[in-house]
Amino acid sequence: MHLGKSRLKKWIYASDLHGDMQRTDVVEELLKFCDLFKPDIKIFGGDLFDFRAIRRGASATERADSMALDVELGLQFLKDFKPQVFLRGNHDERLWDTAKYAGDGLVRDHAQEGVRMIENKCKIQKIKLLPYSVEKGVYKLGKLCFIHGFHAGVFATKRHAEVFADQGGAVIHGHTHSIQQQSIARLGGAGGYGVGCLCRLDMEYNRHFTGRLMHEHGWAYGFCNKDDYQVYQARKMGDKWHYAIKFNE
Repeated sequence: MHLGKSRLKKWIYASDLHGDMQRTDVVEELLKFCDLFKPDIKIFGGDLFDFRAIRRGASATERADSMALDVELGLQFLKDFKPQVFLRGNHDERLWDTAKYAGDGLVRDHAQEGVRMIENKCKIQKIKLLPYSVEKGVYKLGKLCFIHGFHAGVFATKRHAEVFADQGGAVIHGHTHSIQQQSIARLGGAGGYGVGCLCRLDMEYNRHFTGRLMHEHGWAYGFCNKDDYQVYQARKMGDKWHYAIKFNE
């Protein structure tokens, strides 16, 4: 998207749906927010699907799971959210990796068919699809840099900012399922924002990790032009969602 120096563009970034692990009430609130905010560009930050059946180290129970509903609900979200950009996450990339590297020919063939179907859906919807890659999985909008995320833990946003934020800019990421904000020491300033997630917070795979106690639902939104930006983070306070801007409803 071309950005000028004067007119501000409105953007929204949401991440980590995890297909059939999504929280439908959070997704509904996100879509309602989009209708009110009317962003110029919508970016989906990855993990559209969960794909637990093909994760490395999947249990027998996970491997037995059908991925049909996972894929169906992920694709329905793309249809409803209508992003211009989709940054694949590490969960999504499981299918692309299986299509390339699976030792079982039948599994590889099915994965390749799934990849073609998803890529074709994105093409039809005119969605820019980027891989899960530290070089190629980066989308820039003025001073803002959008990624899925490659680090985890309490210092994840700091590490992302140190690697991806331009001078005077910021990186926006998902992946950690937590809402974070971090400034870093860089000439001209720089920082980062973790946006939270759209999925369940009680995933079975991380039930024994204390890090999941930081997980929250949310997304990021704001304004930017060529030289400047403003980032807000949507989060739920109690049983209500609160935003930094008011709408005439």
